[in-house]
Amino acid sequence: MKNKTPRGDALHTMLRTAGYKATGPRLAVLGLFRAARNPLSAQEILATLPRSTGIDQATVYRTIKSLKAKGLIKQIDLRHNHAHYELANIAEHHHLICLRCGRMEDVDQCGVEPLQAAVLKNAKHFAEIREHALEFYGVCKACAAKKESAPITINQHAPR
Repeated sequence: MKNKTPRGDALHTMLRTAGYKATGPRLAVLGLFRAARNPLSAQEILATLPRSTGIDQATVYRTIKSLKAKGLIKQIDLRHNHAHYELANIAEHHHLICLRCGRMEDVDQCGVEPLQAAVLKNAKHFAEIREHALEFYGVCKACAAKKESAPITINQHAPR
């Protein structure tokens, strides 16, 4: 019999509540999301999973698709020409992303509630707003200090 850690129990519960069995691949992928400091792409998940898990690319993509469908993870657009994901049940936050190096930090307060209320008040065909996404793009202090005329690119991966 395997020992279950509290963290593992929480992941089991999360999957069972969503109507899923707590399979090895689902637990492994959710565990990576729980430990991640930044949103992860499918390729980052695949590269991070230990080879001993035997989880292949198709399994990673199927797992992401099913976790997203059940609302356990959400997709984040970081303008990297591929999708990134993070746990959906973490405190609402947004991201500040450096256009030069890809550094990322969380933004905990966005102050968008008054804007949402105004948008909804002026909407002709919508009764409610259930979610929103807000990402800020700029240049981090380290890149700004370099004073290089390096081209601004948004297709790089954020450093870990």
